[in-house]
Amino acid sequence: MQPDLEPMLPPEPRASTAPPLWVWALVAGMGAVAAYSGYTALSANQLYHQGESVRLDLARQRDRLKANVTDLTRQVEQANRSLGEVENALKQSRANTESASAQITDLQKQVGELQQQVTDLQQRSADLEKARNAAEAEAKAAKDAVHGAKDASAKEIASLKSQLAAAQKKLNQALADLKKEREFVSPVPMPPPSGEVPQDAPPPR
Repeated sequence: MQPDLEPMLPPEPRASTAPPLWVWALVAGMGAVAAYSGYTALSANQLYHQGESVRLDLARQRDRLKANVTDLTRQVEQANRSLGEVENALKQSRANTESASAQITDLQKQVGELQQQVTDLQQRSADLEKARNAAEAEAKAAKDAVHGAKDASAKEIASLKSQLAAAQKKLNQALADLKKEREFVSPVPMPPPSGEVPQDAPPPR
């Protein structure tokens, strides 16, 4: 039995038609979606890295702020302690200032009294100096007067002595003349003048 052989027919020619437009649109859309997805993924990755960097930066800033807050808190506590010490020192300083003011007032009063005493002593010294000068002037005048009186007395005494000597000489001469006249008038011896004692007269009892 021979198989039935179909006659050899030439192959049917295939129609060379282009793919439809919607295919190209779909492919383009898928490419755009893929590109957008990639861009979105890259953007998301970049945003993630940026967010992570920002988060790390914020964490560092937060830690720095915490450290600053701690430092500021410590500084505030130290400032409060310093303020308390300053207030205590100010109170003590005010007390010392009041005490010093009282002492200064007392010292000023004492200085005023001492200055018044010094002024009084200077016035008394000036008065004593004037009195001393006046006394020295009076003493000098009295000394000059004494010297003048002494010189005048000496001159007067010398003049009196001279006059006395002249008078004594005249008296002696007169007595001598009188004695001669008496001897010439009467040979009777005449008594000696007053003040002269004869040699042969007895001594007075």
